[in-house]
Amino acid sequence: MWSPLDDVYLTETVTLDLSGLVTDDRDDLVIAAFEETSDVIAEVDGLLLDLTPQPGWRGTTTVTLTATDACGNEASAVLTVHGGEEPIGPGEGCPVTFTWQGAADSVHVAGPFNDWSPDATPLEGSGSAWSGEVYLPVGDHPYKLVITGGGFGGEQWSCDPNAVFIQCDPGYKEPWETTWSHECAPGADTCNSVVRVPDCSKPVLEVVSLDIDRGAGSVDVEVAGTTQPSVTVDGVAFPVSGSAFTVGGLDDGRHEIVVSDGDAEPLVIPVWTDGFRWEQATMYFAFVDRLKNGTPANDGTEGATAELGQYKGGDFVGLREMLPYLDDLGVSVLWISNVQDNAEGAYAGDCNATFAGYHAYWPDDPEGIEEHFGTEAELMALVDAAHARGIRVVMDWVGNHVHDTHPWTTEHPDWFNPPANCKDYVDGQINFDRIPETCWFAPYLPDIDYTKPEPLFRMVDDGIGWATRLKLDGFRVDAVKHMPHSVVWNLNAAVEQRLEHRAAGGDERFWTVGETFDGHDRIQAYVGDDQLDGQFDFPLYWALRGAFVGNDDLGGLYAAMADSEARYPDALMSVFLGNHDVARFITEAAGQGSGSCSNNTLLVADPPDWAEPYERMMLGLSIVFTQPGVPLVYYGDELGMPGFGDPDNRQPLWWLADLDQVASVDDIAGQVSFDQARVVRHVQALALARRDHPAFAAPGVVNWWQEYSVLGYARSAGSDHVLVLVNREGADRTLTNGLAFAGLPEGTWVDVLTGDTFTSTGDSISIGLGARQSRVLVPQ
Repeated sequence: MWSPLDDVYLTETVTLDLSGLVTDDRDDLVIAAFEETSDVIAEVDGLLLDLTPQPGWRGTTTVTLTATDACGNEASAVLTVHGGEEPIGPGEGCPVTFTWQGAADSVHVAGPFNDWSPDATPLEGSGSAWSGEVYLPVGDHPYKLVITGGGFGGEQWSCDPNAVFIQCDPGYKEPWETTWSHECAPGADTCNSVVRVPDCSKPVLEVVSLDIDRGAGSVDVEVAGTTQPSVTVDGVAFPVSGSAFTVGGLDDGRHEIVVSDGDAEPLVIPVWTDGFRWEQATMYFAFVDRLKNGTPANDGTEGATAELGQYKGGDFVGLREMLPYLDDLGVSVLWISNVQDNAEGAYAGDCNATFAGYHAYWPDDPEGIEEHFGTEAELMALVDAAHARGIRVVMDWVGNHVHDTHPWTTEHPDWFNPPANCKDYVDGQINFDRIPETCWFAPYLPDIDYTKPEPLFRMVDDGIGWATRLKLDGFRVDAVKHMPHSVVWNLNAAVEQRLEHRAAGGDERFWTVGETFDGHDRIQAYVGDDQLDGQFDFPLYWALRGAFVGNDDLGGLYAAMADSEARYPDALMSVFLGNHDVARFITEAAGQGSGSCSNNTLLVADPPDWAEPYERMMLGLSIVFTQPGVPLVYYGDELGMPGFGDPDNRQPLWWLADLDQVASVDDIAGQVSFDQARVVRHVQALALARRDHPAFAAPGVVNWWQEYSVLGYARSAGSDHVLVLVNREGADRTLTNGLAFAGLPEGTWVDVLTGDTFTSTGDSISIGLGARQSRVLVPQ
């Protein structure tokens, strides 16, 4: 009397028409329904069956249906009812296999695809091996595994230790917590795992083996997902036969191998074949709008009332014209401003003034190029010219927020956190620290809600898109502590998968260095194999300022150096003496202050006209360039550029020199003051020596001399050594000490800053230091 009954899935009341399910078409049938449990209420009206789940119910039960005719003949059927959405099947989605290795009585997978039901989607297995195939639509799906038994007691939820990507729910950690981990184990309080489901109707390409032999200039590649790929090398077709091939004859420099096949997303394999070491690099922050105006046709103020809040004219063409000077200075990494198009117009800022988006932190187009900086063709000419000189290009990646003119604000208004200005105080605490992951930097800068998978993965994918489109070598990640850990975790995972191809054996680093304006604990929380390669070392910066802007005990500076080494042994950090968010070192060292506004007037600093501030700056630079990590030169600091706080710390470089006449350090040194010329030659000597001497970046600092105002330390890397001496006193000093205890060899030592030499007598060496002088000595 009953046809086979399909399972029913409920999230709300569902009405079933039973007339097509009862094979007897007589009209004297009486239908009754009997619920197995109270999870579902079943009500019959003629041949209509209403099924109503209890609020929030997730699980499985049955309803027994009986049909009785006028003669008392009865037939029954059992209807299986599930709480939650009906899973999709073949033809409606793509297959995803979930696994769990570990003892358990049962294992289920739960996520939005089954309304987080702990028992709707079981994996099959027994003992310690479990697996199951689930069909999911194309997209990004958070999930957790639900484990019962196996020594874990009752139902225990766990992230998937095999998952690559994650998503963190609101409240995944307290805002004040500085530590965080994502260790998957039953019952552990972690973020969710995420499976990214590609379109299974298209081929999916994957690099399965990658061997880069830089000495031979060759790359062995094997890909899966195709048997006959199309390959280009540096934009030129490269014939291959099969999915495994070798690209040889590569000269020193950057090369790009692209593998494609029909509709599949192409694979991009960037490779450098030179002898560059990130650890010995020098980075220069080229704040694009303030470097050089190469194309006046793209100039414009956008109506900002602050003189230094306007676009001043720097652009891609001008920066490309400066590459010979930067190369001569010893720069090997070029950090450029975010190139995304910024909001038009001027907006309220500090000191009762309005500002334009010249700084490139107000993105309003996910794909467009900032027109005041130039065209995409001009940008690529800059990148290619830098690469031709062996200079890596790192771009500012702005992921925390967008401008309110960005199309996402209207297309996806649910992608943003509720307004809460970071500068406001609640119960005596500033939102910047109270709710760092959800506050807005300004009323016109909506903060992205990264607890939602859609914006989380859209932003990461856009970042990888910019990296491949512009042939970038790294990201400076803005405002790290203002985004959940899931952002840098997933950025790292995407970089490893799609740029570095780590799992296949790739070792070409795409450097990610973060900005977390905070102390060591919070900085350290975002660094590691699964997150950022490194961060800017703000605590060491503060110690440097205290020592050379102020007169703090240099023993405290040494302790800060040693502390940084101990905290970040495997990270590639960045050490600096200034950046675009703090007053210029030279202005503070001259005792002129660090504020930016007085009586509603923005301050403008002049260069000091006496030697001591410049000498103190050179002392600090000698320390910066002899630390592990990548030393940063903020544009203009190589000349002792002045500047109060933002925006005065962003004065145009051409205020100091006629950049049309600059192609080398000698050119610019001939235009500036005597003391400014001393600083730029000091930076050049340090950068070039660091490039040649791995000891400059070696961990394992050894204290060679320590007084309140005099400091000496040594570093060694195999047979390479450096001895750094700093005298902050206003009088000459001679330091005599041994060498062997610091692991240093006897012999003649040469100062890379002056060319002066000092020869040991046995194990003892005496070295003279002028007032406020540093020496950086290497064995001759």
